[in-house]
Amino acid sequence: MSSSQALDAGSSSAIDSAAMLRIETFIATELPDELRASAKALLRAVAGKVAVPGHFDAFCCQAFSKPEWAAASSLLIAEMFEEDEDQLAELARIPDLVIEMSSGEVNVTCMVASRWAARGETHRLSRLADAIVASHASRNACAVDIMLALAATLAVTRFSRAEQLYNAALPLAGEEHQEALGDARRWLTAGRVVCSAAQDERDFWDVRLRKPKTAWTWRSKAEREALDHLSECLAPDIEGADLFKAVLPECWWELAMKCAQQQENLVLATQKLATVKSENGAGAVKVSHEQFPAPERAVRSIPTPHNSVPLFRFILGWVCGFIFTLLSLLLVPRNFVVGVLDTLKPEGVRSDHANLGAWREGELQKKAAEMAAYKVQHALAKTGAWRENEKVLSGQSPELPFDSPQYMNLLVWLNLDPPKDAEVRLRVCKLLLERVKANAITLWELLVYPGSANAAEIKIAARNALTDVAYQWSDDEKRRLKVIVGGTMAGTPPAVGAKR
Repeated sequence: MSSSQALDAGSSSAIDSAAMLRIETFIATELPDELRASAKALLRAVAGKVAVPGHFDAFCCQAFSKPEWAAASSLLIAEMFEEDEDQLAELARIPDLVIEMSSGEVNVTCMVASRWAARGETHRLSRLADAIVASHASRNACAVDIMLALAATLAVTRFSRAEQLYNAALPLAGEEHQEALGDARRWLTAGRVVCSAAQDERDFWDVRLRKPKTAWTWRSKAEREALDHLSECLAPDIEGADLFKAVLPECWWELAMKCAQQQENLVLATQKLATVKSENGAGAVKVSHEQFPAPERAVRSIPTPHNSVPLFRFILGWVCGFIFTLLSLLLVPRNFVVGVLDTLKPEGVRSDHANLGAWREGELQKKAAEMAAYKVQHALAKTGAWRENEKVLSGQSPELPFDSPQYMNLLVWLNLDPPKDAEVRLRVCKLLLERVKANAITLWELLVYPGSANAAEIKIAARNALTDVAYQWSDDEKRRLKVIVGGTMAGTPPAVGAKR
């Protein structure tokens, strides 16, 4: 078929005459005989804008069935859809994109991924990221740019996937990738700050951080809650702070940094007091390396120049709370302080990181042996997304109903061996609390040590549980939950599963 026959006066075609001639020549000289008929049919469909999806699927099924055909087919598709990338983004299939990258070409993948990113379709980008990491494409140097771009794009909304992509790309990166590596690292540090937040909150921050020049109001309830949760994740000189600082009110940022610094100083003061006691020869003091619980902070409102009274009250209230706590540490009898510090170490399991980690590993092995019949459900929940495992994890499956001991044990297992996806980690913490109520606190007290893979999610679940009216906590249970939120161990927890 000639180019003149393919066009209807040149006006209704999606491809101009010069491109048509170029594509026809490519089909005749570069494609194998087996693909030419299907390629010509696709060209006619694209040129006439008729039945394109059907012809596209037919060509791709054949073209990507053999790796040696994929490279030439990739170049052809990119040429055909150069003027209609949005349609290509709708038609493209992720397995074909992975085969394209494995063949050494990335033309179609770049076009498709850029359109998905521009349209905010992170679910598609996330699926592409999973497919790349799980395939040989992640070991192909030509895919480095794609992996780093995806890592930077998904760093805030899908941190674990972005980190996997970055780690896969790092060994293959060369000098020409240094700028892309730096950009991916910068966004990953920001994503790490909020990786334990709920998905809607991570989506919220992704929009804000990528539009630093927008004048956000920061007055809605959702905005204030996001700021309050962010303040709990901040620390002095934390990596990734520059991206957050660029979009936040300057006065809020300064107060948040002061609060973080004061909390850090309080921990140091506690440890110093214990050290002085030891040096005075009053007996060895066990100094906990866990964070001493700081005074609870009020939900902070964003101060404005027109509202100086709330700002003054906020500062005064926080400072008074800090001074009261510090004075209590310095003025109360030393025996009392030592007693408080000693309660942070449970008997039977030392509260330092290494021993708690060893205890956890032992409990994990026992649980894995006990639940061997359900290792498939555990593996899927550990590596998959929430929507893929919601039925099983919510206790709605016939093999693991909500009221069964096996379902409860699966949740305990996943708290001991946290899922890779941050959203699933948080949800299994909440589900365990719904299933076993106060007994969940007993387990959590042993899992919030520094470096614990799900300590952040446990703290979020504990914080939410304190304000959830569905639970009727005793005073002691409230105290223990507050201690978990503060990041330290509460007293001497019994063995997992035991009743208090």
